[in-house]
Amino acid sequence: MGTPKHLLLILLLVPLALMARAGTGSTGKLEGVLNGYVTDAVTKKPLPGVIVSAFVPGTNNSKEVLTDADGYFRFSELPANLVTVEFNKKGYQSCRKPNINVKEKTPVRVNIEFNPEYMDEDSGPGEYPLLRMLDAH
Repeated sequence: MGTPKHLLLILLLVPLALMARAGTGSTGKLEGVLNGYVTDAVTKKPLPGVIVSAFVPGTNNSKEVLTDADGYFRFSELPANLVTVEFNKKGYQSCRKPNINVKEKTPVRVNIEFNPEYMDEDSGPGEYPLLRMLDAH
């Protein structure tokens, strides 16, 4: 009689153990990666220390990272959803990129050329006083 009880116990406990295991280590949410580089629009050099913020519209979900010495930033574990990314650094115009589609298990790359505050998107290097002086010689 011991065998049927053990078999019954196994049949009851195995599904419970599998359900418990499926719940651990996974939030049930789909997650993705967003990364990229930020460079100066005129010099084309990397910009370290840019504050990069990722927001999920309609929620209070937001994350923030800084670009490294190579201008690189990376968000991991963002919800697989449309996100808005903002770039801010003193001396540069803020930049906002809405509706970036973060996908599960597929890294999304966003590279930005950042404009100085005193330069609008339509102006060229002539807006840089030092570059203007160099061009005159």
